[in-house]
Amino acid sequence: MSSNSLAKALMNAEVSVGQCEKHGEYKSCHIVYGTTDSWSGCPTCAEEKVASDRMAEFEANQREAARARMERMIGYACLPPRFADKTFDTYRAESEQQRNYLAKCQAYAADFPDHLKTGEGLLMLGNPGTGKTHLAVATLNDVITRHQTQGLYTTAARMFRRIKDTYGSREETETQAIDAYTKPALLVLDEIGVSFGSDAELNYLFDVMNERYEQCLPTIVVSNVQPGELGQWMGDRVVDRLRESSKMMVFGWESARKSLGRNE
Repeated sequence: MSSNSLAKALMNAEVSVGQCEKHGEYKSCHIVYGTTDSWSGCPTCAEEKVASDRMAEFEANQREAARARMERMIGYACLPPRFADKTFDTYRAESEQQRNYLAKCQAYAADFPDHLKTGEGLLMLGNPGTGKTHLAVATLNDVITRHQTQGLYTTAARMFRRIKDTYGSREETETQAIDAYTKPALLVLDEIGVSFGSDAELNYLFDVMNERYEQCLPTIVVSNVQPGELGQWMGDRVVDRLRESSKMMVFGWESARKSLGRNE
């Protein structure tokens, strides 16, 4: 049957009064078209269903867009597989000091928009194996998921290597490599003190940290060195800026890795 036949059928349809429980009386048409032989329902209900379906489709698209955006942000964070699942819930806080630092990191992540205005970061220093990286990554993960904010994890050696690799490269300039670490809203810079601490590395580090300092972009610095040794590995200029803009946490307890060895 053609569209003209359908229009003719609708024009000549028998009309009756229907009763909708929600909207009351409405005009109902007896539609006979092909194999269809029925009375039309409440037009207001039909309009509401169309609107509801459109809203459901819109919300589904929004959720999918948010999921895709979150996947991009998590991928952008460059977390190694060993650290990707580190959260506040998986951190073992057994001592009062550990519980205190856990609470401080949770509060920092929750209040990150405020820290993004002031540039306040965190300094996590002390013994290896004491959970510094775990708490730093958990904070980064929480900031990304809670505030839909871009963050980045890197080690100092990896950052220096990327910048040095731009020498003679046509794919990325030194400025672009440095920008990769100065642009994220939150940077976790791990393993300060593992590299050589050469003049070139100190200059790179100053370029990154000074730009973040000037732009009020928070940084979480993680290192196994003690507070008094930090200047040797980061330079006094960087340390001065960190002391002004960061809260320090010193992890002085025993390494947890000593109790995690496998039995053969």
